[in-house]
Amino acid sequence: MKQLLSLLLAALLLLGLAGCGTPVNYDLPEEPIEFHTVEFTNPDDPEDGYLAIEYKGRCYIPYGTGSVGGKDLGPCLGYIVQEGEQREDDRIFPLTADPAENYLAERSVGGFMDQPIFYRATDTRGRDVDTPCFIESLEYEYWK
Repeated sequence: MKQLLSLLLAALLLLGLAGCGTPVNYDLPEEPIEFHTVEFTNPDDPEDGYLAIEYKGRCYIPYGTGSVGGKDLGPCLGYIVQEGEQREDDRIFPLTADPAENYLAERSVGGFMDQPIFYRATDTRGRDVDTPCFIESLEYEYWK
């Protein structure tokens, strides 16, 4: 019984510490952007396709994953719309460490344990851009 109580206390302590970071502010802006997904095909390989989003005239496709806290994300920009379905729980954020907006993050409102998806602007392919340290590349063919 004493061991069980010790384990329970340790688990509660770990859960408490995990929540100490800055929480993500999922509040939608007054006029949220609807990020309609489009198909993007790698010009070097017609079999290599991605779901893409557009922002400020730039096309963004998946690049990687990682873990971020609220301090790493700017104010929510809007949400994903895929095949006409508004996925209002899937929010898009700029990164505070990326003023050039080469990357955007997608976070799910209900996905406490879900990792974010980081999108990278396709016009940065082959360029040396600053990638925030919390982004881990998933080595998609387009980015190789």
